[in-house]
Amino acid sequence: MGNAAQAQEAGAQEDQSGLNVIVVTAQKRAQGLQDTPIAITAVSGETLEAQGAENISNLQQITPNLIFDTTAPVSGVSSGAIVFIRGVGQTDFQLTTDPGVGTYVDGIYISRSVGGVLDVLDLERVEVLRGPQGTLFGRNTIGGAISLVSKRPSDSFAVKAEATVTSRDGYAGLLALDVPLSDSIRTKFVGSYKTQDGYVTGLSDGRQLGDTDRFSIRGTIEADLGPNLLATVSADYTRVDEQNAASKLVGISVAAPGSPTRTDFRFDRATGGVITTNTAVPPGAPTLTFLQNVGPTGVFDQRFILPGLDTTVATGPNGTELDIWGVGLTLALDVGFGELKSITAYRKTTGSFARDADGSPIALTHTNNFDYSQDQFSQELQLTGSTADDRLKFALGAYYFDENGTDNLTVTLPFLFGNVNNFAEVNNKSYAAYAQGTFSVTDRLSVTAGARYTEDEKSYTVPVDGGAIFNGPAAVFGPAGTFTPFFPAGTVSQKFDNVSFKGVIDYKLDDGTLFYVSYSEGFKSGGFNTRYLVPVPSVQSFAPEELTTYEAGIKWEGLDRRLRLNGAVYSSDYDNIQLVVYDSGAPLTRNAGSADIWGFELEATALPIDELELGLSAGYIDAEYQTVTPLNPLVAGDNQVQLDSALPNTPEWSLSAYAALTLPVTDDAEIRTRADWSYTSRIENDSVNSIFLTQPGVHLINASIGLHDNNSGFSTTAFVKNLTNKRYIVSGDSNFGIGFHEANFNEPREWGVTLRYKY
Repeated sequence: MGNAAQAQEAGAQEDQSGLNVIVVTAQKRAQGLQDTPIAITAVSGETLEAQGAENISNLQQITPNLIFDTTAPVSGVSSGAIVFIRGVGQTDFQLTTDPGVGTYVDGIYISRSVGGVLDVLDLERVEVLRGPQGTLFGRNTIGGAISLVSKRPSDSFAVKAEATVTSRDGYAGLLALDVPLSDSIRTKFVGSYKTQDGYVTGLSDGRQLGDTDRFSIRGTIEADLGPNLLATVSADYTRVDEQNAASKLVGISVAAPGSPTRTDFRFDRATGGVITTNTAVPPGAPTLTFLQNVGPTGVFDQRFILPGLDTTVATGPNGTELDIWGVGLTLALDVGFGELKSITAYRKTTGSFARDADGSPIALTHTNNFDYSQDQFSQELQLTGSTADDRLKFALGAYYFDENGTDNLTVTLPFLFGNVNNFAEVNNKSYAAYAQGTFSVTDRLSVTAGARYTEDEKSYTVPVDGGAIFNGPAAVFGPAGTFTPFFPAGTVSQKFDNVSFKGVIDYKLDDGTLFYVSYSEGFKSGGFNTRYLVPVPSVQSFAPEELTTYEAGIKWEGLDRRLRLNGAVYSSDYDNIQLVVYDSGAPLTRNAGSADIWGFELEATALPIDELELGLSAGYIDAEYQTVTPLNPLVAGDNQVQLDSALPNTPEWSLSAYAALTLPVTDDAEIRTRADWSYTSRIENDSVNSIFLTQPGVHLINASIGLHDNNSGFSTTAFVKNLTNKRYIVSGDSNFGIGFHEANFNEPREWGVTLRYKY
């Protein structure tokens, strides 16, 4: 059987004698999770279903050392994936900045944050790989990879239907159909629709921030073109038509002319009131006097910091509209000693998203990405197989990626100052070749070596009036009614290349226990900043990141496969870290310095009795800067990255546990109950550790109970998410330069009922 067929059969395999055998394809071949010398969390589609996961951000609650935010700072977009693994990630969504964690759907790379919060649509499984994975994946994956594997079309007709009713007038439906057309052609169609009211209400206009209104459909055709050739064609489309991510004004900063201090007004979640503090600022630092009186539209002050989490007085632009679609063709040819695979894909995202950044009825700072467009073409060739009497297993690959994008951003300032245009046209190309081989020295001892070459080319084009301030009556940067450019219009480009390596030694005991040590290198290219608020000498660029990780791990099963323990400890050197900081009021990506990161992960699963499964995971991260790069000396110290700053989205502890109990009722029916708990320790939601965005540790509990009739295929499940109604900051934007601070909070407690039918 070729690797393509093996891969589709990978996942949680049923075995009544103990815990399910988990098969993964993390190394481009089907192998047991316990035989894979990589720190990996594998979750089956059935487990995601039991947890009530709506999209892949739910992986955060069950995967150690993973943070998955659903909105990108400064965007307001309701679907903006911000992913960190072991302290490595990226908070920026601009087209010239690459994510630190790669997301793949059936081997196809998803390049952009916008639209990247993918729905769970009839998945076979999800694999979360921690650490650099460049010697096995087409695109750069410096921090790790999230690989989604769809269920393949079935050989027989099948139906899966779901209908869900939730609090806040939520309704959701899903329909999946498997329709074989012949012995050699199989098809699958999956569609879903979700709608739910928001949870932050606009007191002035009734807006419902944080709502849901999205539709997705996916179709797959699988055909046997011969005894050794399998072709898979897939197409998907998603429509998002929602309001902003749920945001709240949590602070205001004001500095008077000539004052040595800045006054901060900060929302206090404990009391619902406002805390006032004074902070020293450097001599000559820009003042924020225009915040105190922005003209006839009103005065911007602490009155707009409302006491509750779920109301706003914002009246500015609002909304997220996205159309996301893609097509892919995978050809898998069995060549006897292995498999030759071609993965060809095209994806496109268009739309707009806007927000009232200051969260007030005053027209202080409104952002509008009114013409966002991104498309990508990728081609990957893979050759996987074995030789030398199956002692040498190998994977070879070549990858090409071509991306074009347009992001037309307008920032509306008080009418005296005018508007800011940040219009960007971007082209990104990537060429890569990779190879990895595993040689079995003995039946127990194996050695793996891998290498990767990457060459990235990036260009950024600024039209004549696309990087400029349109001066208002105040004529701050030039005559009223004219454009003052940030820098000369034109195209800038840069090339980045890298060679990275990987090595692994693993040893297996008689009882199947696996020990391994590994060395891996990761790389992420540099780029250009596309957002500015004041003129600068030239386009501001940033350099590539590099990561070196040392890891040791163990994988063990025992007690007749009723207990499974997997653990890893690692140490990473992280150089030229790309972080978002504010300089002159604009969020810019800078190389902040270097850091040492070490930590561990532990995952345990137990089956004390056949009816009860227990799980526990723990992740720990110790991350410390070794060097930092100072910003503009006129920027206050608490607006800069310091040596004692915490890395963004890098909590010290991430813990989770679950219990799943099945109770037979009749010969055909059973009650299934499940409870999930997770804990994330203190987390900093931006690079400068703004006090406005610091989130203390938080516990979350989800629970469900359902009746399943295995004979008829019907089931009914009642669930509650966020049982204790914990509220925490998901993302945020702390702009000391202009003087406002906004935070995006999670959803409050939610309950619901799902009716499901499978045939």
